[in-house]
Amino acid sequence: MSDPDDTEDFGLRAFEDLKNTVQQSNKSYSDVAGKLPALAKQLEALDAKSTQAAQRVEDAAQAVTSYIKTDRRTLLISCGFGAIALVFCAGFLGDIKGSRTGYAQGFAEGQQETKKRDLLAEWAVSSPSGRMAYEMDRVGQIQAFGMCRIEGYKPIQRKGQTICAPTSGTGLQWTIVEGR
Repeated sequence: MSDPDDTEDFGLRAFEDLKNTVQQSNKSYSDVAGKLPALAKQLEALDAKSTQAAQRVEDAAQAVTSYIKTDRRTLLISCGFGAIALVFCAGFLGDIKGSRTGYAQGFAEGQQETKKRDLLAEWAVSSPSGRMAYEMDRVGQIQAFGMCRIEGYKPIQRKGQTICAPTSGTGLQWTIVEGR
């Protein structure tokens, strides 16, 4: 058998490792959050440049059509090229704006997921229940408990749910949550 001090040292080391992981996660989150204003400024500058470029293309197309009033064939060709240029510019601008929107949405979702993980890690480090759950998981007891594979208990169906109930008829019962 192992010495009780070895078990305590292992548990303390594990919680210290978890604490360090939470601190590193917080530092990484802070680093990313610090870079956001600079990225936002860069995206705004790109948006302004794209808008200016689109305005120049529009002005050029208007100038071309004003110079070509006499020759119908030349006018049709010029309008066709102008329309193609405008379609490409509109597609380019739409792509830039869509990418920026997608980036912002993805970043917001990433922040939410990080916050959830930080809260879970904080719970695991700072609460007695979290420490107990960690130890139970470390030795494989949470899986057996969650799937009702404990001596003296059996899964039963009740009102469309699977319940883990004692075989003796008395004791704790809980709903078994299907794994995802």
